[in-house]
Order: sequence, then C-alpha cells, then structure tokens
Amino acid sequence: MASNRSVQRAQEPVTFTCALCDSGDEVRWYCNDCQDNLCDRCKEAHTRGKKTKNDDVVSIRKANRQGDKPVPEVCKLHPDKLCDLFCSDCNELLCSICTSKTHKHHNWKPFEDEFSSKRQHLKEHMTAISAKIEHFKNETSERHYDNKGFNDNIDTIRKEVNSKRTKLKAEVDSIADAILAELSALEKEESAMYKKDCQRSGKKVEELTRLLNEAEMTDTSRVSLFETERSLRTTLPLYDVNVRYVSQKKTRFVTGSIDRVMLTNTFGKVHHENQYKKIDIDSTYVQRLSEFTVTQQNQIFDICPVDDSHAW
Repeated sequence: MASNRSVQRAQEPVTFTCALCDSGDEVRWYCNDCQDNLCDRCKEAHTRGKKTKNDDVVSIRKANRQGDKPVPEVCKLHPDKLCDLFCSDCNELLCSICTSKTHKHHNWKPFEDEFSSKRQHLKEHMTAISAKIEHFKNETSERHYDNKGFNDNIDTIRKEVNSKRTKLKAEVDSIADAILAELSALEKEESAMYKKDCQRSGKKVEELTRLLNEAEMTDTSRVSLFETERSLRTTLPLYDVNVRYVSQKKTRFVTGSIDRVMLTNTFGKVHHENQYKKIDIDSTYVQRLSEFTVTQQNQIFDICPVDDSHAW
C-alpha cells in the first residue's frame, strides 16, 4: 500500500503557474511549441502575437510535452482529476478517486517516481533494441557474404563439371572414332580383295572361253585334233574349280555395358560438408539414454544435438 504522503499528494488540487505573468489563476492552457503554461489572459495575447499566433496552444490537461517534467494524463473516469498515482498491482495510472474506490488496498507509487522508472526502462529497452538491430544487420551482412561464397562455389563446381563432361565426351568420341577408323580400314581391305578376286575370275573366264573357241574350231578329221587334245589336257588342270577363295568373315560389334558406378567414380560427385558442428557434452547432464536398433550394415557416426537439452 502507498504511503500517506503519496495519497495526500494525489488528493491535493492540481495547480499551475503562468509562464508569462506568474499568476496561478485560471492557468488552463499550454503551448506545445514554447513549452509554457498560460493563463486565460496571456493565452489570448499569445495567440494574437506576430510570432506566436500559429503556435499549438491546447488545454493544459492535453499537453503532450513539458520538457523533462512528466505531464499526467486526465483521468478518463474523473475528468477533473489527473492520474497522479501508479498502481503497481494493476500496472495502470490512477487518480485519487480511483485509488480510494477500486485500488484502496493496492500498492501505489507517485506518478513522477514511476514515470522516471519507466523512462529508464524505456531507455534500456531502446538500447537493447539498437543492439539487436545491429546484431541482425551484422547477421544479414554475414548471410549475404556466406550466400555469395556459396553461390561462387557452386559456379566453380559447375564449371568443373562441364569441363569434366567435355573431357569425357572427347574420350568417348576418340574411342568411337578409333572404332570407325578400324571399320573403314576393314571396308577398304575387303573392297581391294573383292576387286582383285573378280578380276582374277574374269580373266580365267576369258581364257577358258578362248580355249573353248579354239577347240570348237578344230577339224576333227585332221591330225591337228591330237595336238589340240594334248594341249587342253595340259592346260585345263591349271583352272581348278575345287579351289575356292576364302571370303572375310563378317565383322561384329560387341557392345560394352555402361558401368554407372565406375563412370561416376571416373567423373566425380558432389561432396556435402556436414551441416552441423561438434559440441562437447558434459556427461553429468545426461538424464536418459534411449536404446534403438539399426540394421547391421549401418553404423552410427555422430550424435547430433537437436536443441539445448536433447541430442540424437
């Protein structure tokens, strides 16, 4: 509960002094621009002055600034009273009538004391806010830097991948070109042998045709028959039809299987760094160990913290 002095202060009538004539009578106005209290007579003169006629003059109960001195608000329930007390239990401003009716047994403080405390707290909050703003600005800046480094690294890897792809394509093209060159050489060899064999057979047909013509023109009633028969008997064995030319076997292309694992090892793959960092855990803070089963071929490599009090 507040002291008797605090209650007495809240119950005293609110008085103001005019800043221009020092009168305490009918001081009901306040100039927000000059930050002065004004009585009715000085208010009229103030609003007609050449330099002050456009000033913001309001009811003193609605003054919104008064230098470093706090200006109490007018009570919403009792317009003729100012909220000169602060209820710590309800965290709200009160006038003397509110205090005596609904906050009689609560803890009160003078408005000025609580105002100073709140203002100090506000400054502390503002300082904390400024620090947090700076922190998140720095965090954003660091994130921009990390993002740029990450993207630059991706671009570098992308160039390496394209370079590797070009090299592998060149190797595949080289192997294919060698096979195609070998096929062209076999084709050329077969063409030469084909031409030679056809020429040889054609020549024999021509020679045998000539011998046949000579035999047909031989007079079978003369002695020349004997000479022709003897000549053919000697020549014909030279044209052995049982001798066959061996043609080249057809070439086959035996395709190899594509081993993706070997190709991946040859080409390369992206390696991801661990997205967490190692933290040493004091075993004295371990509250429970949970058991679980993994398949035989798998192993546990790390324990990863999921928050400040749990680890997986």
